[in-house]
Amino acid sequence: MSQWRESWAGLSWAIRVSWVVVVAMATVGTVAMGLQLGGGEVAFRVATWTYLVVPIGSGVLLVAAARRRPGPGLAAWTLIGIGVACWGIGELIWQYYSVVLQQDVPYPGWADIFYVGAYPIIFAGVLLLPHMQARRWERARLSLDALAGTVALAAIVWTFYLQDALYLDPEAGFLENTINLAYPAGDLILLVALMILATRRSQLQFDGRLLLLSVGMLVTAIADMAYVFQVEADIYVDGGRLDAMWLVGYGLFAVTALLVAGPPRVREQADRPGRLWPMIAPYTAIAILFALTLGEFGGQATTLQIATAAVGLLIIARQGVAIRETREVVEKQRNDLVASISHELRTPLTAMAGFTEILDDQPDLDPAEKAELISIVNSQTRYLTRIVGDLVEVARDKLDRTTLTYATIDADSLVQSAIGMLTNGASTSRITTHVQPGLTVTGDADRLRQVLVNYLTNAGRYGNGIVEVHARTTTKGQTVIEVHDNGPGIPKKHEITIWDRFERGAHTYLSKVQGSGLGLAIARQLIIAHGGHTGHHPSPQLGGACFWLTLPNTSPIIEVTSVAAAVA
Repeated sequence: MSQWRESWAGLSWAIRVSWVVVVAMATVGTVAMGLQLGGGEVAFRVATWTYLVVPIGSGVLLVAAARRRPGPGLAAWTLIGIGVACWGIGELIWQYYSVVLQQDVPYPGWADIFYVGAYPIIFAGVLLLPHMQARRWERARLSLDALAGTVALAAIVWTFYLQDALYLDPEAGFLENTINLAYPAGDLILLVALMILATRRSQLQFDGRLLLLSVGMLVTAIADMAYVFQVEADIYVDGGRLDAMWLVGYGLFAVTALLVAGPPRVREQADRPGRLWPMIAPYTAIAILFALTLGEFGGQATTLQIATAAVGLLIIARQGVAIRETREVVEKQRNDLVASISHELRTPLTAMAGFTEILDDQPDLDPAEKAELISIVNSQTRYLTRIVGDLVEVARDKLDRTTLTYATIDADSLVQSAIGMLTNGASTSRITTHVQPGLTVTGDADRLRQVLVNYLTNAGRYGNGIVEVHARTTTKGQTVIEVHDNGPGIPKKHEITIWDRFERGAHTYLSKVQGSGLGLAIARQLIIAHGGHTGHHPSPQLGGACFWLTLPNTSPIIEVTSVAAAVA
């Protein structure tokens, strides 16, 4: 209620009076015509006066309310108000001919032009309503949902309304046939606008404006379609219950204007992109379409139609199950990631905390022991820094498009510098190198060294103490660097998955062997960025695993540095 009070308090005296008059007349007219109070003559008189005021008054109120709240929604609500006002002008022209001149309303005439022109104007306003920016795939999903619901809605409306309402009179002129087609097409436009409103995302907690607007549009569309059927059956009566339905729609537009004039309530809680209603709304229309197809028995539906409808219903059910399954998979992956990273961080943090506590409690510690403790702390700090750096780089997910500083690098110096950066168990392995004399590679020295350090670290961790590095050129001029170990190798079932992020193959997060499962994913992206390839196979020399990389014989030289600087 506070939103209603705030909206009311912001209105001028003239708008308040106008709003009360319009809403009161809409209420009186709806009750009088809906209940047929006083008989048909009284209902006709009530309809005459209420239709002179309520439709155009609702449109003017919407425009005035939009002007009081300049912002992203100004153009949208102004267009919607103009569209409703066009219906009101059409009603005025209709009443002028039928009441003042007491003659048949020309068809087609100015009244029809204003009636029909309102539909695209309101639709344009709905399209311009501000909405939250969605991610690329989320935007694509919402668009497909809206399109699917629109197609289903169009099929339903065509079957039960449009195919009977759309007609061309061969004896009529172009304008008359255009109007004949425009009226039912306008109702379809309103229904499509409703589907757009149902699937859009908003920053508002509960947007009563859009709810009232949607209900008003739905009531108007239903009344329009009912009018066609009543005219064909020759049972339409001026001032009847059908006119009361239109008046309800106009009244709802007037109530909407009150909320438009007030301050909208922006969402304070976290946005939830996976809301239930935008998913249900379009597929409800699809389910209705399938149900109607299944209900067309007695020769009205073929076996293929029934089978198609049944399969469609099963697909909808399958989508619900798939969404649930995906959520469970994502939840499990998140839990595994948290557990893995927690395990990785706990070990170095525990060591660092213990050693720094010793340094703090024993200031007179032997210099040699102090230097050893500081060296261990520094080593664990570098390890933590590498893990955090890996997380940041993978989160960006753009390593294959990273900017590289190319240089001509001596291959032996590159390999030796990578070996010199090894720490912990990897540095204790017996590493021998077999580098082709005079071999050079073209690439980013820091990034290539990062890849080799990862391969050498893995060889030291998972091997049995012997590592060999081979570097040579192929017959095609490509540079090949291989890292062999004498460990158990890569199990067959993990040959593909080890290149995925946070995947450690047979070494799960419960393993005592350190690792975040990010190194190989980063290495592959960096080699791809160089235009090369990487992979693994069983080592023919040592019987363990062999991780290899190939680099093209030519690369764009963005920045050339000296060999010493490249491997420093």
